[in-house]
Amino acid sequence: MSAEDRNGRAGEFDLWRRQTLMVGQLNQVLERTLAAEFQISLPELMVLIELRHGHERGTRVQELSAAVGLDQSSMSRLVTRLENRGLTTRVSCEHDRRGVYCMLTPAGAERGERAEARCRDELAGLLDAASFDDRWASLVARFRHTASGTPVP
Repeated sequence: MSAEDRNGRAGEFDLWRRQTLMVGQLNQVLERTLAAEFQISLPELMVLIELRHGHERGTRVQELSAAVGLDQSSMSRLVTRLENRGLTTRVSCEHDRRGVYCMLTPAGAERGERAEARCRDELAGLLDAASFDDRWASLVARFRHTASGTPVP
């Protein structure tokens, strides 16, 4: 009997591994779509989405780092790329000169909204196809069941 079985966690690692592989494959397709149609990457889209749903005066770069799962150095470079393309702008905090906030420009809001809608459509199609693949079908069912708000046993 394995340590996983003794701890009552049989299959957790395998489930995580399969999920990681499936998400990696989905992300590759979404990355290609975003690059071809919107000239942005998936992490850049995540930032545009965070900013669109964030405070109207902007979001601190370190808060974006935590929300998107990038270290601060990578986030700073990403925000610079978005700023160079006119999709975001940095503003200083009025009451804390060290605080730097990132805000969407109108172009960034528009591109982010269109890219998010396209990714939602693309992901739905990818999950439909994956639901017929024996490797991914149970993961897709769990994913969709959980996303619908119904807890998975």
